[in-house]
This record gives sequence, C-alpha cells and structure tokens, in this order.
Amino acid sequence: MADIAFVQHEITARVPELTNPTSIIEVPLTIRIDPLSGRSSRLITGTKLAPTERPDLSALIAEPPFCPFCESKIEMATGIFDAAITDEGRIRRGASAIVPNVMAYSEFSSVGLYDTTRHFVDLDELTAERVEDLMNGFVAYTKGVHALRPMWSSVNANYLPPSGSSLVHPHAQSAHDDFGTSTQRRLVQLSNEWSGESYWSDLIEAEEGGPRWIGQSGRVSVLTPWAPLGFHEVWAIVDGCEDITDLTEYDVADLAATMSAVFGTYYELNLTSFNWALYGGGPRRSDKYSLLWRIVSRSNADPMYRSDVTYFEKLHDEAMVDTTPEAVAAAVRDRFTT
Repeated sequence: MADIAFVQHEITARVPELTNPTSIIEVPLTIRIDPLSGRSSRLITGTKLAPTERPDLSALIAEPPFCPFCESKIEMATGIFDAAITDEGRIRRGASAIVPNVMAYSEFSSVGLYDTTRHFVDLDELTAERVEDLMNGFVAYTKGVHALRPMWSSVNANYLPPSGSSLVHPHAQSAHDDFGTSTQRRLVQLSNEWSGESYWSDLIEAEEGGPRWIGQSGRVSVLTPWAPLGFHEVWAIVDGCEDITDLTEYDVADLAATMSAVFGTYYELNLTSFNWALYGGGPRRSDKYSLLWRIVSRSNADPMYRSDVTYFEKLHDEAMVDTTPEAVAAAVRDRFTT
C-alpha cells in the first residue's frame, strides 16, 4: 500500500461581521488538496448555503400536455437503437427504458428513464429497484456499443433545471466515443501513474472506518471525498471493476442501493437537484483504475430557473456549447470597431 497524503492548509481571513460590518472578525478557512489530482478545495465556516426547507415543486413537476419520456408518448416520441448494438429496439428493464438520445453529445449516446409510468419521481421515491433497473439497462446498452469496438463510456445525470436539465421527467444519459472526457482521461492517467498497486484500493484502505467512510457492500465502497468538487459530494468506488461493461448484476444491485440511499439523504436534507457521473475506464484496460460514481447537489429549484452548467461542466471538466467560436467571432466582429 502506498501512503496517501491528506494535505490541508489552515488560513485565517479578516472580514466584516455580517450583522455589524464596521467590526472586523477573523474567520478560519481550510484548503484541502486532493491526494490524486492535486486539485484544491476550500472548506468555509460560518453561514451555510444549504436550504432549511424544501421549495414547493408542484408547479414545476406538474405533468405537461406532452412529455416524450412518459409511457403514453415514448413509443411515438423516441427512436430505436441500431440492431448492431441491441436487438431490443428500446431497452426495457422494469419500468425503466433506455432510448436513443436526440442530442449528439457523443458518437453514441442514450437517455435512460428511471420510470416511464411516472412523469416525476422525487428523490425519496428513487428506490433501489428503480435505480437498479435503470443501471442494468445502461450496462446492456454499453455492452452493445463496446461490441462494436472498445471505447470510453460514462453514465451521467442532471436532475431538475438547476442541474442543467432541460426536462423534468427524471432521466440519465450515457456517452460513448473514442475520446472520453477531460476528467475521465485524467482519472485514468493519474491512476496509472500512482506509485502503489492501485490508488483506489489504497484510498479505501486509508479511509475505511474513518470520519469520511460511509460503508461497503460487495465491491462497492462508499465515502465522501477529502477535497470535494461540489456540495454534499459522495463517492462510490467499485474496487477492481475497470469499466462499466465489467459491472456484474451484484455490483449493479449494490451500486443502485447506494445511489438510492444518497438520493434519500438529499431529500432529508431539503435538497432537490443534483448531478452524478459514473466514469468508465476507457478502451485501454488498466487494473490500476476502479470505476468511480460521484454525485454533487445543486441549488434548489426556483421558478423559471435553469442552470447552464450540467454534469459535463461540473463533473467532467468538459465545456458544452451550442455555438462555435467562429460564429461568436463573426457576430461580435460585426459590432467591433478599431
């Protein structure tokens, strides 16, 4: 086992007191360094940003006249997969469905619905069974894509508009191509460069039983990260599982139970929105990388609000824009004078 360095720096900021701005007070601030990437996180003290109560979502989640993901419309509004990937057309597992994505995020991409029979499923209703059905569908699709050739794969989710979701019906999306995302490539590269046998096994050993340790089920170890990327971040590591295609039915069940438990916790914390990502290990297999699932909460839903930051930006360090730099330059150039 290689030693993992949990490095942090304690600094002090001098700021005006919130209720008395003429008074200057000292406030501690902790900066933590991620042991694998070297990325830093800042842990603040004082006023918390977490909500004290859940907002009323009734207007947002009301069933609209048309939703392509609801059972009454899905056969008409969605396509079917190429027979070279699956002969199922649409992949059905329980009440879930995996269908082709109309948005070209990757060479191959899909959309997965936790439950087509319900327009909205709240966090406390995303049961282990519902999540397991969804994830089994994504595994089946990923295996079909990888039968064409090995490639990078991820499964990801935006939930409600503050996470960047454009549709309220709860869903997740998969992405598959020869390039992966910035975060995927970095995770695998840094894992391969780790001096020990496996960073992920070493991390589990170092964290087990500690203050950030949540628990373990089968190969799935659950913890919170030393240097979080976002609010209420939780990790699940499938130790020894190199890619999404390697997930067994037992892994999927354990991972689904973990995901459902986190969703339920978010509900109890009055949270309503999140991003999650499951990072595959890429086409060049490496036993130094283990499959990582990561979730962060996002701001609560407000009327007429949708964030332009999705899981791509938040969890993959990957910008997603709908206008080319050249088109932006042309638009600005028309108004630019020298």
